[in-house]
Amino acid sequence: MGMMKKKLFLIFFPIYFFAQIENENLPSSYKIDTLIHKVERKETLYSISKIYNVSIEDIRAYNPEIVGNKLKKKMKLNIPQKRKLISIIDKNQVFFETDDNDYIDSSPKKINLRDSVFKNKSLKIGLLAPFKIDELDLDSLEINKKLLKELNLTTISLDFYSGSLMALKEANILGINIDFNVFDTENDQRKIEKILLDNDFKDYDFLIGPFIPRNIVQVLDGLDNSKIPIISPLTTNKLIKKNNLIQSISQKEVQRESMFDYIDSLIINEPDPCVMIIHDSESIEVKNNILKRFPYAELINTNETLGFVDPEITDSLLVTTKKNYVFLETQDLNTITSVSSLLNSQISKERDIKLMTTYRSDIYENENISFEHLGNLNFIYPSYYKPIYDKNLQFYNEDYITEFGKLPNKTSIRAYDLTLDLVLRSSVYKNINKSVKIGQTEYLQNKFNYQTDTKGLINLSIYMIEHDKLEIRELEFSSSNSEKK
Repeated sequence: MGMMKKKLFLIFFPIYFFAQIENENLPSSYKIDTLIHKVERKETLYSISKIYNVSIEDIRAYNPEIVGNKLKKKMKLNIPQKRKLISIIDKNQVFFETDDNDYIDSSPKKINLRDSVFKNKSLKIGLLAPFKIDELDLDSLEINKKLLKELNLTTISLDFYSGSLMALKEANILGINIDFNVFDTENDQRKIEKILLDNDFKDYDFLIGPFIPRNIVQVLDGLDNSKIPIISPLTTNKLIKKNNLIQSISQKEVQRESMFDYIDSLIINEPDPCVMIIHDSESIEVKNNILKRFPYAELINTNETLGFVDPEITDSLLVTTKKNYVFLETQDLNTITSVSSLLNSQISKERDIKLMTTYRSDIYENENISFEHLGNLNFIYPSYYKPIYDKNLQFYNEDYITEFGKLPNKTSIRAYDLTLDLVLRSSVYKNINKSVKIGQTEYLQNKFNYQTDTKGLINLSIYMIEHDKLEIRELEFSSSNSEKK
């Protein structure tokens, strides 16, 4: 992509290492290519090590000027990259190949619709979002600043809109012309009814939104005889089944099913762990499903204890002779905060504790929940998005800052991934339903693997995420969901 080239500043300084050889024609040797990385705002040694797949220790070894963990903006770092020697023709000709274990990008190949042939280079799409522009006070800058600082339907809509614009910008570079129309639903059913009456959507390729489940249902009913795809962009709730509905986020049930597949894989390697299930009355069914797999699990119902978990009870139940699995099945912020803090205090060298949940809602992103505690507990959960920073996201962040003067958040990144995927599917296959056969696509933090679910399409893609100290990583795990046809 052209915008990436202008951002990457690389200079190679080859350093050669030749080991002792027995066959002079095929020596065992390798070289280190040192490239230069220019430190950008908010980058750390950890994030840079992940971009280039090298250890922090190796970066330090090639940059003795680094003091502590602090990096200065625009600082230039030497990044070592190992490459194997495969043959020597003569003293002047040396051929190298990349070492998959040591080089920058060892990730598996993914379906890339950007390189496909576009059958439809002109699209008409719509975004229905609850901007609620009428609530903005055009005469009061301070009121608007306060409103836009808080997370609400307006800020979510604006973030989604900005991410979609970034996707349309890229689509335009690829040669796709898009007529993009935006409709403010105001989260008002009367306004939605008026939008449906005043506009003819027959010639639209697809509509993204509305955001709220009940409003999505209203649009589906209002366009009942239409074949235009309606995209549910943000909700994990199960919606009514319609032929033209595309649920772009994997539902709670799909996420939980993937987590149960992962739990089953744990049982194979660890058939007799010590298991504790901390749950509330809203998670009885989930608790029972876990209990089928671990019939001797200890149960703690937080409704019976008013959300309080007695540290003496957990301390007596956790053991040193087995692995300790704790399932936390609640969406109550106070319970999540107190339990993660409590369990963190009960970790020791002799007692390992792994915290898991079958569904991680956005409540876990509350600042009162300690990221460090979750890391110490090796927190594992299924997720519809990948909260991991890599090289591609770095480039996107830079372009987004240039356009909007701030870093993108999860909503704007999702909007970019979703909008670009829908545009490419519509351009390559003309019809999104026909694109199902290609399998899974993946972008910055979201992936899409649509399957027909009686009526309409649902996304079955799931990431299995693990916290490991201060690192977040994706677990390599194949769920039965990904194998469904």
